[in-house]
Amino acid sequence: MNVKRCFFLQAVILLFAAQAYSLEWKAWDLDLGFTFQYNGEIGTEADRKQPSKFMFNPGASLFFDWSGEAGGLYLRPGAWFSWNTEDLEQEIARPCDEAEGDHMKVLGLMLDTHVGYAFHTGKTVIGIQGGPSIYLRFPLWTAQNGSAEPRDFWAAYYGAAEFLHLGFSAWTAFPVSETLNALVGLRFYQPFSPIWTEAPFFHGFQASLTASLRFRVNRNESRDKTERIG
Repeated sequence: MNVKRCFFLQAVILLFAAQAYSLEWKAWDLDLGFTFQYNGEIGTEADRKQPSKFMFNPGASLFFDWSGEAGGLYLRPGAWFSWNTEDLEQEIARPCDEAEGDHMKVLGLMLDTHVGYAFHTGKTVIGIQGGPSIYLRFPLWTAQNGSAEPRDFWAAYYGAAEFLHLGFSAWTAFPVSETLNALVGLRFYQPFSPIWTEAPFFHGFQASLTASLRFRVNRNESRDKTERIG
C-alpha cells in the first residue's frame, strides 16, 4: 500500500462520514505534545544502537460531531509536526545523534483520521479515539560532509511503508469559558512496518503527553449557552 492509497483511504473515511451522517464542525484544537519515541535495537551489533528520543510536537486538529448533539460519536482529524535527526540502519529509519556522519535532518507530519466517543462527567468531557495515521517524513539536508543519500531515506519511508501507523489517544476537556476548553491527554502511535521489516516490533512506537486549547466555532446562539464542547 503506497502513500497515495493511504491518502485516498483517509479521504474516503472523511467523505463517507460527512455524507452518511449529519456531521457538524464544532471546534478546532491547538495542540502540543511532549513525545517519547522508542528506538529499537536493529541487528546484532549492540554498539550500533541509538538512544530513544524525546521531542515536542506542535499540531492542530478539528472536532466534528454527529447531528449537533453534545457527547457521543465524534470525528477528529488532525496533524502533528516533528523535527528530528535520523539515519538508516539496515535500510530501516531511526532517530540518531548528530554525531552520526550519515544522518539527515527530517521534517515529519503525522496525519490522523480518528473516530472516537465522548463522555460527559459533570463539567468535564472525556474522549477516547483511534484510527489510521500516516507519518509523512521529508529528508531535507545531510550532515556537514556527511555521506547520507536522500534517496535511501525516501526508499525506507515509503518503499518499505514505514509511514503506516495505528493511532490511539484519550483526552479530558475542562471548561475555561463559554467558547474555550483546555485539554490534557495521552497519544500513542504504533507503526505497522515492523511486521514486514527486520525492526523490533515496537521500533518507532511513540507515546505523548498532550495539552490543547479547544476553540468553539459557528456557535448557534439559539442553543443553550451551557452546552459543552464535545
